[in-house]
Amino acid sequence: MKNKFLLVIITIMISMLWACSDDPAYKEGKIYNGFRLIENRFVEEVNANCLYFEHEKSGARLMKIAADDANKLFAVTFKTIPAHDYGTPHIIEHSVLNGSENFPVKSPFDLLAKGSLNTFLNAMTGSDFTTYPVASMNNKDYFNLMHVYMDAVFNPLLHSDPRIMKQEGWHYELDSVNGDIVYKGVVYNEMKGAFSSPDRQLSYHIDKILFPDNTYGVSSGGHPSAIPDLTYEYFKAFHKTYYHPSNSFVLLYGDADLDEELEFLDREYFSNYEKSDNNIEIPLQEPFAERKQAEESYSIAEGADTRDKTFLSYSFVTGLNTDRELVMALDILSDALVNHESAPLRLALQEAGIGKDVAARVSTDKQNVLQITVQNANPEDKERFKEVVFQTLNKVVEEGLDRETVEGIVNRMEFRLREGDSPQKGLMYLFSLKNSMFFWR
Repeated sequence: MKNKFLLVIITIMISMLWACSDDPAYKEGKIYNGFRLIENRFVEEVNANCLYFEHEKSGARLMKIAADDANKLFAVTFKTIPAHDYGTPHIIEHSVLNGSENFPVKSPFDLLAKGSLNTFLNAMTGSDFTTYPVASMNNKDYFNLMHVYMDAVFNPLLHSDPRIMKQEGWHYELDSVNGDIVYKGVVYNEMKGAFSSPDRQLSYHIDKILFPDNTYGVSSGGHPSAIPDLTYEYFKAFHKTYYHPSNSFVLLYGDADLDEELEFLDREYFSNYEKSDNNIEIPLQEPFAERKQAEESYSIAEGADTRDKTFLSYSFVTGLNTDRELVMALDILSDALVNHESAPLRLALQEAGIGKDVAARVSTDKQNVLQITVQNANPEDKERFKEVVFQTLNKVVEEGLDRETVEGIVNRMEFRLREGDSPQKGLMYLFSLKNSMFFWR
């Protein structure tokens, strides 16, 4: 009798455990520390549960990739949409890391870089976003990094200390009484260096032509000629507009305790905000009635020969970056058409004697751009360049691409996607998620 009783108890316990394993700890529709769980799904490709939340009070969105990875990543990202070449998002990226209400030191970033146990620490400005990612394998350090970065973006000292914008953006400088007044500033100097590159100049002018009616036609990093037009009032207003939880996306990756993460973010930051009704959208650029072309110049050394120093470029705007199949197809197409030694367009341009090198790239802002560029060409090659490009494209449409070449490109892409190319998996997933998070609500 005693043995039978034990058997029944064990059977009941096993049944209870089995029922619990089918019942996720986090249920869709329920609220956890102020965050409503919208979706909880196991994603095979990342071998982890992915939980997507929205903070009820502030409107902040958050995803947790609950991977079994000790290298934890936290990132807070904002959609930032400049209307001018002032470089406002770039200057704010630098400025928020110059002290905050809870960490009122000159440069918390530098202190963290030297003294924390971080495995990654940075901030980045793109054409339509600014992101602040940090990673650590130490749990206490991870939460400390999160605290410093959240305070930096939501409670920066830049609103009360105009010297921060002057230091990071631009200011006047006079070295001597009889000297010239010059512009200086961290971002100003950085962008002067960036725009000394003809490739940067080319991209800048192409974007101006392709996107005259939306944010992609301006430089989010800032153009040296326009940065000194940035005023302190505009600078502060930009931060207030875009650095709100309703315009943010938080990514949590790794094995940190999710309850602890959500509780901290709600208690310290998001519970202090009300949801904003400011709907920040980027309008699509309408197609042009006819093809556009332009000629621009870049600087070379005084007295240098201009022969074989022309860039020729042809760009196509096609589809949206949220169409992941199209983006992958464009990447494959750019490699198959141009970016290998026996690519048909590369060979055709070589046979025509146009330039010394050719490359294709795909940029994935809201609208994808496929750009084909020849270097070390000459102005008289322009018309022949266009002819060769379209003759070759038409030939490829009729005859197709080499099957083995395309299969090799697809296999390499699959290997990169399966294996990953970085020990910072969380950071890799951040950039994979960015477009879908910001352009699909």
